[in-house]
Amino acid sequence: MPEKWIRKYYDEIFRYCYHHVGNRTVAEDLCQDTFVSFIEHYGQYRSMGKMKNYLYTIAGNKCRDYYRKKAPLVMEKVPEQETGERMEEAVIIRQMVCSLPEELREAVVLRYFQNLKYAELAAILGISSSLAKYRVKKGVELLSAMEGGTHGTKKDGKAAETICGGM
Repeated sequence: MPEKWIRKYYDEIFRYCYHHVGNRTVAEDLCQDTFVSFIEHYGQYRSMGKMKNYLYTIAGNKCRDYYRKKAPLVMEKVPEQETGERMEEAVIIRQMVCSLPEELREAVVLRYFQNLKYAELAAILGISSSLAKYRVKKGVELLSAMEGGTHGTKKDGKAAETICGGM
């Protein structure tokens, strides 16, 4: 039975891990760890919601454990066809998102990188939908302020929409 869930959600969980660590190899390891843990505890799982939310919760815990070990943030090489400007922009965006407080970063990543609805985001984080919306909004506001501070321009929120729209 777990194989069905692995096939269905592997790519999605991998992308989630990748957005947390920015390194393909580490993301693959974290994704594998997520599914190993899922398989090990599958018999103990009691349906408390969507299986996808359960997998995101496990993956989030694996990513947090990774950072607790104080592993350095390593940016994966960008394919050569990317322009220098695009590469620089991607690095800046990743650094900005990584500098958000953990609860805001998690909400922004789930909403904009993973394109989850607020209800799903709330279920994964174990918070109310209104708190999920607040955390995303606050994260976007902080990103907008960072972008304005970095480039000395846009402080009207459009910058953050551009940043988050590109995730």
